[in-house]
Amino acid sequence: MSEAIRKRADCPRCGRPLVACYCAHVEPIETKTRIVVLQHPRERNKAIGTARIAALCLPALEIVVGVDFEQDERTRALLDDPARPAVLLYPSPGARDLATDPPEGPVTLVVLDGTWNQAKSLLKHNAWLERLPRVAFDPARPSEYRIRREPREDYVSTIEALMHALARLEGGDPARFEALMAPFRAM
Repeated sequence: MSEAIRKRADCPRCGRPLVACYCAHVEPIETKTRIVVLQHPRERNKAIGTARIAALCLPALEIVVGVDFEQDERTRALLDDPARPAVLLYPSPGARDLATDPPEGPVTLVVLDGTWNQAKSLLKHNAWLERLPRVAFDPARPSEYRIRREPREDYVSTIEALMHALARLEGGDPARFEALMAPFRAM
């Protein structure tokens, strides 16, 4: 069998080809914030998706794949914790600015993962998300994601959004969440 026909070896942890594995750059970061990523099914197996990197770095992050989460018991259980009320990270008019008006206490941060059109579709298919308080931030720098184009200059990838949001939600040293960028840059 020729080398070209033989299946490439993938890392069992990150799913990338061994020659492109970024696991050596993963540093787990504990958070008070629970993170629930609602991932569009088309994003699940994208090798260039950043939610997978975030899940390796953030033990408090859980990815739930689907389009309509209204009847999903696991999602509802994750979001119905009164000790950690859910907030939706989504830029929109009326969203609380995390830099000037962060929620008090630990929260469950809900993040929509997919292209911007897929994220809008998730929002449309889950009317209950409209009832969640929204939070947003102004990124300190443009996105470093060069593989896909963002529709606006102030939009960032999922992992960059988590870095910015957690730095504001967790207080303290925002540089601690910069570690999320190491595997992202290695990718």
